[in-house]
Parts: sequence; structure tokens; C-alpha cells
Amino acid sequence: MRLRWGLRAALVIAAICCSTASAATRCGAHPWCDTSLAPEVRAKLMLGAMSTADKEGILTGQAESDVGLPAIRFTDGAVGAGGVGSGTSAATAMPAAIALAANFDPAMARRYGSVVGAEVRHRGFDGDFGPTVNIMRTPLGGRTFEAYGEDPFLAAQTAVGWIDGFQSEGVMADVKHFAANNQEGQLGVSPVWGVVGSRSHVNVHADPRTLHEVELVPSEAAIRQAHSATVMCSYNLIEGRYACANPWLLEQTLRQQWGFDGFVASDAIACHETQANMDAGMDFDIIGSCYYPPLVDAVLRAGLVSEQTLDARVFDILRTLFAYGFFDHPTWPSNTSQDDRAGDNAVADNAEAGGEVLLRNDGTLPIDPRRVHSIAVIGRAASNYIYGAGSSQVSPYSTTNALQGIRARAAAAHVAVTYDDGTDPVTAARAAASADVAIVVAADSESEGVDKPCMSLTPACAGGQGTPPTPEAHQATFGDQDALINTVAAANRHTVVVLETGAPVLTPWRDSIAALLEAWYPGQDGGTPIARVLFGDSDPGGRLPATFPRAAGDIPTATDAPARYPGRPDPTEGPCTYNTTSAPCPLYQEDYSEGVMVGYRWYDAQRLAPAFPFGFGLSYTTFSFTRPSVAVERSGLVDVGVTVRNTGGRTGSAVPEAYVALPSRPGVPEPPWQLKAFAKQQLAPGQSARVHLTLDARAFSYWSDAANAWRIAPGCDRIAVGSSSRALRPAGVVAQGGASC
Repeated sequence: MRLRWGLRAALVIAAICCSTASAATRCGAHPWCDTSLAPEVRAKLMLGAMSTADKEGILTGQAESDVGLPAIRFTDGAVGAGGVGSGTSAATAMPAAIALAANFDPAMARRYGSVVGAEVRHRGFDGDFGPTVNIMRTPLGGRTFEAYGEDPFLAAQTAVGWIDGFQSEGVMADVKHFAANNQEGQLGVSPVWGVVGSRSHVNVHADPRTLHEVELVPSEAAIRQAHSATVMCSYNLIEGRYACANPWLLEQTLRQQWGFDGFVASDAIACHETQANMDAGMDFDIIGSCYYPPLVDAVLRAGLVSEQTLDARVFDILRTLFAYGFFDHPTWPSNTSQDDRAGDNAVADNAEAGGEVLLRNDGTLPIDPRRVHSIAVIGRAASNYIYGAGSSQVSPYSTTNALQGIRARAAAAHVAVTYDDGTDPVTAARAAASADVAIVVAADSESEGVDKPCMSLTPACAGGQGTPPTPEAHQATFGDQDALINTVAAANRHTVVVLETGAPVLTPWRDSIAALLEAWYPGQDGGTPIARVLFGDSDPGGRLPATFPRAAGDIPTATDAPARYPGRPDPTEGPCTYNTTSAPCPLYQEDYSEGVMVGYRWYDAQRLAPAFPFGFGLSYTTFSFTRPSVAVERSGLVDVGVTVRNTGGRTGSAVPEAYVALPSRPGVPEPPWQLKAFAKQQLAPGQSARVHLTLDARAFSYWSDAANAWRIAPGCDRIAVGSSSRALRPAGVVAQGGASC
């Protein structure tokens, strides 16, 4: 597998290098520079020539002149190439990752990843700390915007597309955060971490089945399908061991079960004890918190770490570098003029329009200039660039906020636009009443380092801040947006709400408004695609990657709190010692007692009606789903067919989704439904297509803790297909394990 990927990487690098003025490599004339040799052979040759000092230096990415090793340079870039590593260098700020997931389109994820990959390369970096694939276990999570929602399969396929696109540009992906890093903590300061249930001080208790069926699925796909070059281990503990010092996670699961042969990088200061981390299989310390050469040298001299172990860690790094062509191209120049700014911005805009989710519409949208002659845009969020903060935040080349986008598009249609910031309810209501359509733009704020305290659109529920702070673009300054929406809706029955949020929020006013559009954090030019969708130039192409609850108490982590979230403080903790695996302090014990019932699976199992279900999204046209069928092919794959027809008057995109229901067994409860396949199909008015979705053996498997492997249980597995997790039609039944159905 890796040899095939190594050849592909070599071809990509050759193509890139041949387009530059000089195609010289940065390897030199050493024996390991022979590109006809396998990466493993080249790594062994180079390792044999390295001094102990060379080996210690590579663990933190230092250049080593003795063997011609350049410095290894990564930046952050889950949502664009201008993350922490790039400093204030501008880049194309892409829509939030959750907006990408809402596309339900791995091909779009590939284009998105390719833009980020090219811009990372243009800044002289060898790789990127991304993508972020942690499951949305709670919508309060501060980095929900940076990942791909609540469903493992959707997150996995989005990540595969992103990595394929990113690594096609000759740079290395670093899928993160491995694993169960699903919260930042409450009462914190972004972008560090919260005090209560901090990501760095939470000990996750989860059975292997929960981890394998939910938490690990996107990471496994990133390794096995997309061949991510590297993996980043996370801050948290799992069953009493830090993720970066956890042999079960890094050796047994990652390397032995999945066959990973890249290298494992730590999150920043997630490496605590040199010996424990090296023995567990962590290879690369991104800031030198415990692999700083003097520390490594000390444990070697004391005999706590063997030379063999050091060689194993170095070999993992070298083999990866050779496999992904690190030595076989010139040092990438830092030259941002290489960016295709217009082309990259177009991809960002298309990803945004394709991820905007129309949740409600009484016919007010799309805006028709023949009927609508005036628009009132209301809310402070409308005049600000809204984005997620933390290590992934990007300094954008330029910005177009929602107000600017609407004004520009309205001007082209000769529609008048007024603006009121919503600070005074009286003037806001007056502005709404005087317009044909009122558009309220409301936003939340999210950041790495601290979770949101609640889900309402009020100042009290604000999350973290950007770095440096931009208070005018923060939820705490937007006022009571829920009250504002109610006020505007009472003044104008054609009230449209546009949400720019990084996660699901509460929508208590949803039944009193004409239309609701979830635009997420829309990227640097976000106002343009928002306006395109509002005016019908683009169909709202998104489907929900996460459930919108009716009430805060409905979310899975609200049950059995604080044990389930944010964790219980451990009263047995002794003296506070952060940098040890044995006694981090304060330590919060957290139970993933919901098991595999995450997201919509929880709502289905508990028979809770959501405000808007997973997979849901309206279009400006309508679709029918007919003739669902199931056929078992000779290969053993299962074909799920459905005829999708555009029954409306506009071109639009349908997203047929296939779900599987496995029979529950004693001690192994199964979710009512699990997403296992989807496709995005654009259809013109009256056009129909027979869509075929393929299910492999994994779609019918469960993780057996007893066997420590995936197993298919005898039974009759039901399959359904439809437009959301709550709009399914039976497609058929597949007999498994000799069952008679």
C-alpha cells in the first residue's frame, strides 16, 4: 500500500518540480538518495549514518547537516494554510470544516484539501496539522467548527477526500486528534484549555467497541483509505494513559491492526515523559516539550530508553519522509504569490454554497426581485467576518461579510438594502416592518481551548475568542439574538434568519420565521455565497452533519452529567503533577456511557424528536425517492438502488442516504439506524437518475470486544434509504451469518 502511495507521491512531486525553474532535490549524493530504492531501504541507510545527536534532533524536526537532513516544517491548516505555524501570513480562509462536511460530497472535500495543500506548499511547509476528525460528541465543543460533525461514516469519507486532495499537492497530512479528544473544557481561556474537564486533564473511560465504532472510524479511514502520512496524538488520557503514551492506541491499534507505517506526532505539549512516550510509539514532538535533545540524551545515558527504541522512533520518521518524497524535491520556497487566489477563493465559495443548509422555507426564499424591492438586514453579526478561533484560524486575504454580500447582490438586482445592527429593538422592528423581506444574521463564537457554556444565541453562551481578540465579531457583543429574531419576526412575516455558527444551536423561534438558512462559518468571502443562495443563484446544497435539538437537555451529554460531560473531578488525586503519566492534576474522570449512541443515534434510540434531524436539508426544488432496492452482488457487496427525480422547477442537488439497522444482542445494543453510504446527485427539472450506493462487509459489522476484531452477527439486517435520518424508506433486508430472512 505504501509503495503504491510512494510512487504516486513521487509522480506528484516530479510534476511540481518540473514546473519550477530548478528540479534539484535536497537530498544530495548520499546512498539513501537513490530514488530507485524502497523507502524502508533508504531509511535504514540514512539511519545507519546518523549520530546519536542526529537522531535526537530529528525527533523535534531539527535540520542535521551531517546527513543532509533539512528541517521538517509543519503548519496548522484544517480550514486554511494560515494557521499558527504561518503566523500572520495571509491565506485563503476556507469555510469551516463542518460546512465542508455539510456538503455530503467527498469530491468537494478533495478540492478543498487540494487548495489547502497547495497554499501550505507555497508557504514553504512540508505538511499540515490537519484534518481534524474528532466526532461531535457535544455541540458545546469549542472545536466543533473545525471537524466533520457527529457521524463517524460521514466524517471518515470527508476526511478521506480532504487528505487525498491535500497530499496530491506534495505535502503531508497529519490527521488529528488521536483519540477521543472531543472537548476543550469549561471555564477556560482560548486557545489554551478550560479548567473544568480540560482536554489536557480529562481521563476518558470508553469501552473498545465505542472507540472502534465511533471515535476511531475517521482516523482508521484516514490511514487505510487516504494513507495520511502522519497522525497527531491528543492531550487527553484514555483509561488512565495519555494518548501520546498509550501503547494500546499507538501500537496495538494504529500500527498492528491498521498497518500504519507513518509517524506519530504529539499535539503541542502533549508529550510529558520522555521514556513513556518513546516506549509507547510516539515519534515526533512538535514543540520539544519532552523530546528536546538534552532530555532524550539524559534518558539514554540513564538506560531508561534503549538505542533500539530511539532507532525505532527515528526510523518511523525517516521512512515516512522518504515515502512521501520529502527529500526528492527542492525545499519549497515561501512564496505566496504562487497562490491562485481567484481560483482558491472560488473553491471556497463553492464549498460554502454546497454546505449551506436550508432548514425552513415558506416560499420567501429564494428572493425574487420581481416581488422583493427592499431588504432590511439586521444584526451585528451581519457586518462582521465570523470565524472559528484557535490554532486553525486563518488571516484571510480579504473578507466579504454577509451584509456586504447581500448589498452587492441586491444592487445587481436593483433591490434596496437597509441595515440595522439590532442594538435597539424598536429601530430593528421599524427597519423590518418597512422592508419587503427582513434578514436577521445571527452567530455564535467558538474557539479552541474552551467549550461553549450553552447553546442559545445570547451573550451568556459565548465561547472563546480569536487571537488577537476581535470583540466586535464575538457572540458576547451581539446581544440577545434570540430576542432580536422574535422582535423582527413579529414585525415582518417574511423574516429570514441566516445562522453563522460552528455547531448546532437552539432555535426556539423557528416556527415564527419564514426561512432559516444555516451558513456555518462561511470563509473569507462568505457573504458572496450566502447572497448567492439567498437570491437563488445557487441551490442550498447542504445537509445537516449534526442534529439540531429542540432543547438543551436533549443532547446526549446532558444525561448523567457531569460524569458524561464535562467529567467528574477525581477526589483521590494526590499532589498536582502535570508532567507525569501517573498523576496529572486536576484530573477529571469522564464516562462515554452513551456508548455508540452518538448524535442522531441517541435521538433515535431515546425517541426524541429533534428540531432538525441529521442529514436533513431543503432545496429550492423538490425530489422524489422511489423504487428502493437491495441486491447482493457476487462479490459480496450490497447494492442499494433508488430512483431520484427532480419533481420541481429548478436545478438542485439531492443527497440519497443509505442507513443500516443491525439486530441488537445481549450486551451489544445497536443504534436504530446508522449511515453507511450517501451520494450527491445534481438534477435538472424533471430529470431522474438511478443512484446506486454500495455497502461492504464493514457496513454490517460490529466491533467484538471479546474477539478484538470486527464481526458480522447472524441476523436479518435492514436497509433503508431516504433524504435524512428521519425520512427513510425501507429498501430491503440482507441475511447475514446463515440467518433465514
